[in-house]
Amino acid sequence: MEKTGTKFDQGILEIQMLGDFSLRNNDRVLSGDKVRGKQIWNLLEFIMVNRHKEISLDGTIQSLWRDDEIEDPSNALKNLAYRLRITLKQSLGLDDDKVIVYKHGAYVWNKEIPCHIDVDELEEAYKGTQQKTLSLEERLGYHKKVIEIYKGNFMPQSSFKEWVVPLTVYYQRIYMESVAAYCEILLENADFKEVEEICLRAIAIDPFIEINHVNLLKALIGLKNHDKAVSHYNYVNKLFYDELGVRPSDPITKLYHEIVNKNAAIEQDITLIKNNLKEVVEIMGAVYCNYEEFKMIYQLEARAALRSGKSIFIALLTVTGRQKKELPKDKLDETFEKIKNAIVYALRKDDIVTRYGRTQFLLMLSNLTYENSNMVLSRLVKKINDSGINDCVEVFGQLQSLDPIELEEQYASV
Repeated sequence: MEKTGTKFDQGILEIQMLGDFSLRNNDRVLSGDKVRGKQIWNLLEFIMVNRHKEISLDGTIQSLWRDDEIEDPSNALKNLAYRLRITLKQSLGLDDDKVIVYKHGAYVWNKEIPCHIDVDELEEAYKGTQQKTLSLEERLGYHKKVIEIYKGNFMPQSSFKEWVVPLTVYYQRIYMESVAAYCEILLENADFKEVEEICLRAIAIDPFIEINHVNLLKALIGLKNHDKAVSHYNYVNKLFYDELGVRPSDPITKLYHEIVNKNAAIEQDITLIKNNLKEVVEIMGAVYCNYEEFKMIYQLEARAALRSGKSIFIALLTVTGRQKKELPKDKLDETFEKIKNAIVYALRKDDIVTRYGRTQFLLMLSNLTYENSNMVLSRLVKKINDSGINDCVEVFGQLQSLDPIELEEQYASV
């Protein structure tokens, strides 16, 4: 954190780099939307990110313009620095020749300026969490401070720039470490409500950090909010399948079973249970469920097939780009939702459908012969491909049967 005595008399400059990038001097604020000229703001970002270094003119030019051809890059940078100084003076009232200085052949941030920079304060707090000589309570205080300081990812509007990416990862890791450590202690002290609030905020920043989902589910169980916990598990299950093509980790699945078991332990009148089991909407088309539910239904059907002697038919639909091209990224989620609906409404009420990974759907076709199942699959594939849902994608189908004799051998070996 830059905070020093100085000859400047404008006050202490507040600089935010987490969740946004802005500079505040008393009641005057400078942010990207107030700067005329994108390159002026780019130069300020670059200088602030590298405020502890002295980047050469060539390094600065290469970072700002990269492959752009300019006749006189050194003069272009000189003019850009001049315009930046004028902007800082007009917007914040800072001395134009004392904020951005030319030193050792580089334009750098003047470290003499008294300022509070949130990322520097974050690092100071993080260092406190790593001091093993401190008491647990003191380290928890530092963890809480990290969580409070972290307002969002580092310079989110410029997250794609090469000088921003490594720091985005670094500061987010610091934040997530503190969230996990702080929530662990809160859970031990049964402070479930605060855990819920902290985890929801962390999940909004990055939904693929599994420990936050684990701690949130624990908090919801502790709050006896089982319906909300089940809803969150279903959200996580769908998110990980749709985006990563994987299932949630074992700890998340175990918590889900714990929630189900706790719900099952609640005694209810049989009439209420019966009403709760009923579908509340009109049945149209096949049943759509997540993969865990699909697997459970499949195993039940497999056992039934042992008694009935019928085969189970599993179809796999794969969505690809037309003519073996890559899947188009534009409106892909909307396309898959339309394909899912087309599958569900084309099948019968006793068929089961689930999303499998990012680009596939699994279908369980019941009470059909192999010939009829093949005909159903071929008709479904043709219907989707001819529907015009997205002219850049097409669907392919595969069919497999699990015969009773295979099932018998499978269960005999268990």
